[in-house]
Formats: sequence, C-alpha cells, structure tokens
Amino acid sequence: MSELKLPPAPLRVTPLGGAAPEARRSRFLGALDGRRFVRGGELSALRQLDALAAWVLLGWLGMRLGWSVASGVLPVVIWWSVRSACQASGRPLRGWGVAGLWLAMLALAGLSLVSAAPLGLLLVAAGAWGVWSATLSDGHPHAPMDAPRLAMGLMMGSLWLSSQWCLGPGWTDGQAVALHLGLMTGLPLLVLALERLCGTTLSTMGPRPAHGLLLAGALLMAMASGTAGHVCGMLLLVLAGTLTERRPAPPTPSPSALAWGWVGPALLLGVGVAATRWGPGALQAAWSVVALLALAGTLPRSPFRQRTPSFAHHPWRDAS
Repeated sequence: MSELKLPPAPLRVTPLGGAAPEARRSRFLGALDGRRFVRGGELSALRQLDALAAWVLLGWLGMRLGWSVASGVLPVVIWWSVRSACQASGRPLRGWGVAGLWLAMLALAGLSLVSAAPLGLLLVAAGAWGVWSATLSDGHPHAPMDAPRLAMGLMMGSLWLSSQWCLGPGWTDGQAVALHLGLMTGLPLLVLALERLCGTTLSTMGPRPAHGLLLAGALLMAMASGTAGHVCGMLLLVLAGTLTERRPAPPTPSPSALAWGWVGPALLLGVGVAATRWGPGALQAAWSVVALLALAGTLPRSPFRQRTPSFAHHPWRDAS
C-alpha cells in the first residue's frame, strides 16, 4: 500500500517583526486602553478616585480661573459632559484614554506657564480628562436617566460654589472638601463591611428603596435650613447612590441616551449661571428637580428604572 502524501502547507509570510500589521496594531491600541492597567476591584477603586479628583481639582481651578463664567463650574460641566457622551456612545475608546490623560496633564501643567486665556486651557484639560475617565467605565451601560448618579454629580459639582450651604457656618474649604470626600468614600466602605458582616447584599432590595432615600435626601438639601439637616441629606444621597443597582445590559446607543446623559451637566451649568443672581436659591431649585426625578423613580412603571434586575453589587460608585 502506498503512503498517502499530503500537499505541503502554504507558506505564511509575515513582515519583519514577527506579527501581522493588524495584530501589532491591536496590541498597541490595547496597551493604550485605560481598563488594561488594572483589573477587578482595582479598576473600581481607580474609577472612584479619578472621579473624585476631577470633581475637586477641576472645581477648584474653575473657581480660581473662571469664577466670572457660570460661577466657575464650567470645567466640571465640560468633564462631566464629555465623559457622559463617551459612555453613552457605546463605542470602545481604545487608544484614546491614555492620550486624553497625557493631554489633560500637559494642559494642567501649562496653566502655570501661560498668562493669556488660562480658562480655555483649563477647558481643554477638562475635556481630555473626560475622555480618560470614560475609558475607566465598567463597560455596563447605565439606566438612561440615573437619578442617584445625577445627584452625586450635582453634590460634588457644586462643592466650590460660594452659595454652597457648608460655607455658611464658617467652615474652611478644607473642611468642606473633607466632608464630601469622607462621605463619598467612607459610607460605601461602611455598607460593604456591613454586608460582609451580615452575609447579605443590600443592593438586592431593588431600585425603589434607593429612590426613596434619594427623594428624602434631595428634599432635605432643598428645604433644610440648618447644618444638621444638610448633613443628613448628604448621607441619604450617598447611601442612595451606594445602593443603586447596576443592571448589565447590551449597549444600546441612542440619541435619547446621550440626551439623558447631559441632563446632569446641564442642571449643574444652570445652577452656576443662576447662582450669581439667585444665590442659594439656584442650588435649592436644582435639588427640587432631583426630588421630582426621585419621586418618578418610585413609581411602579417609571421610565427611570430598568426592567431586568441584577444582584451583582459594586461597592464603589462613580461620582456622577
């Protein structure tokens, strides 16, 4: 019996470097993806720290360099808008994250070197930072209108306003920042510790209790006249954001999702513009809007709630 001879395998010619151009390009862009640097809980912590740093630093620089434009909140509005738009688009930002981070750092470093139009350079830094922040997203699209996330953004974005309630009792800027950062980081960790101690997951309660907490917190922020009432309102807002469920779903980019993502930045911009004339009343009106959204979220068939529940708990939250 004669042996069966197979035809020789076709030769595969690869360019110098040992890999096809498509493979090298994929590895290069993957190395520039912000989510490739960390995994799991580290990514969640980095996402939280990045958002808090953006709220505090951009807000502080906005008050120093652009207080005459929308009360200094414009850099925060730009960062929030860019991040929301990139997340709502549903498109991967591979290769753009680190580029945005480098551009933001260069623009922030250049603020001390230029004397003309520093606010414009700050806005460039804010937009580039927003692109980087979007690459740290967990990859799960959020509800089209997430009222707890909007409340977190409004609370942190209005931190440096001169009409902010916590500056009324004579607190220093450092004390006000410490209060906000302490609540945003300490309360989620406390909830996580209680869950591990009790062996339960509070996020399985569903969205309605979280919206109820948000409603109570927003009403306190809108109507309370004392420091204790405002602190309690902040506690309820952060607790609502901590307990808000995230329901993974297939990305469904749409113009409506992009428009809803800009509701929070538009509300903050409105507060900054109106604060020069209305004072504290501008922020109180904004919290009244948040209270209405939270009330709508408690309805049985609310458009602000997703349909499919998920019991996966994420202990750290984004600030917007």
